[in-house]
Amino acid sequence: MGGKKPNRRARMVRIVAIALAALLVLSVLYSTLSLFALGEGSDEAQRPRYKMAMAADLSAMVMYVTQTVDWVNTTGRRLDSVWFTVYGNTLRRQTAMPVEADEWDDVYPAGYAPGGVDFVYVGVNGEPAEWAMGGAYEQFLRVACDVMPDETVTIELGYTLLLTWNGWAIGAGETGWRLNAFYPCVAAYDQVTEGFTLNPWRVAADPMTAELADYDVSLTLADGYAVAATGGAALVDAAEGLCTWHARADAARDMALVIRRQPHEAAGETAGGLPVTALGSSKANADAMLKAALDAMAVYERWFGTCPIGHLTLVETDLARDSVGRTGLIELSGGLCASKRRADLADAVATLCAGQYFGVSVGLNTETEPWLGDTLAAYAFLLCREETEGYDAYLKRLNGRVIEALQITMPGGLRPDSALQRFQTREEYELVVVDRGLAVLHEMRSLMGRDAFIEGLSLFAAQNAGGITTVERFVSAFNEVTGSRWDEYIVGQFASIADYVNQRIEWFE
Repeated sequence: MGGKKPNRRARMVRIVAIALAALLVLSVLYSTLSLFALGEGSDEAQRPRYKMAMAADLSAMVMYVTQTVDWVNTTGRRLDSVWFTVYGNTLRRQTAMPVEADEWDDVYPAGYAPGGVDFVYVGVNGEPAEWAMGGAYEQFLRVACDVMPDETVTIELGYTLLLTWNGWAIGAGETGWRLNAFYPCVAAYDQVTEGFTLNPWRVAADPMTAELADYDVSLTLADGYAVAATGGAALVDAAEGLCTWHARADAARDMALVIRRQPHEAAGETAGGLPVTALGSSKANADAMLKAALDAMAVYERWFGTCPIGHLTLVETDLARDSVGRTGLIELSGGLCASKRRADLADAVATLCAGQYFGVSVGLNTETEPWLGDTLAAYAFLLCREETEGYDAYLKRLNGRVIEALQITMPGGLRPDSALQRFQTREEYELVVVDRGLAVLHEMRSLMGRDAFIEGLSLFAAQNAGGITTVERFVSAFNEVTGSRWDEYIVGQFASIADYVNQRIEWFE
């Protein structure tokens, strides 16, 4: 940490003062942000607008945050409240942590310690509001407010986020902080159920389902660190041992940040003009991450166009798991970035780059139809490798994933399209949703042909960019490309793929 040690207390006092001052001007932000929204186009004006002023005390592992959200009621119904997901509260209780027993020592090498979000102020349109926490582990926030259809409401939040020393998605480690899904985010509204989508964080997969939103974030912290963020982060001020970073992202699925000690940097740009930055513990690691991303994006852009994320950043972190992908931000563990694992690194980066299309640009309800994200991204990766390595290499990679999955009897009739809540472990989820799902997509591709499949996937990505998709929309894209109906086939294959358990398979074509 930069600066002289005797000045540390003074710097921390300034950080807290910045946070408190930001809290006092929330009512002013309400009026200015509302006026700003009036001048935007129709689609942009309907997107939620987040403004966050953040101040980090890195030694105490505390973040002070003031946050305003301009939210337009596009539900067509009068509402008496708005719900937020508060996944930062997953840290609050040991029983809430979505960590399997055999991963626990890696995620919490120093033992468990509680963290989470503490609210100090909740307001609506400049006035204090009634609010309550919901869910078994307080992962949801209900803010009372009377909102008419098409009306804009501004919700103001003041809170602290206490991090813990861990290797999970939200935590701190030797190199810095990981902030994924850490902030209160307005839950997506489901027109079918006529309610907000409140998915608890599960062991099997990340549950976040959110609408596209605009983000404007400022972060003040001690010097000696770099910040990576959705949309890219820029250092805008540095004085007396403190630095202020700014991140802006429009039409983003979420906001994620990584704070890490000064890294080595490599930068480039895709053929479609997407800036790509890699931050690693060594120049070699940064270069390897950058090359893997540019190589993968060169293929994906030909098929799906330039990914609408504004900026892609890859950063080496203290993750216990190999990797995490958020909007415009790919986080990779130090172990995965090791020089002896360059091939694994390239594969992980290519898969997560595909996830920027299927899961980020094309959103989904991860609780009900998770295969529309992870499975499509994994299959797009296989197609990418086929493009560069040939069909035999594609088949070898495919069989490396699906043979074991097709030969294991899974409990409870689990299917590739099963809901997330049915999976008790990450391994179950990977074997059934991802690996068996790959077999379904391969068989579908074999019937219609590779070119038609890629064309259908491209149309699906274009038609559903910016929205939250469904299996019906996936089928519709392939129906349109082929002139045939794939509804019954896909549903039938999801149901029957487990029949391979009764056969002896040595090679899957």
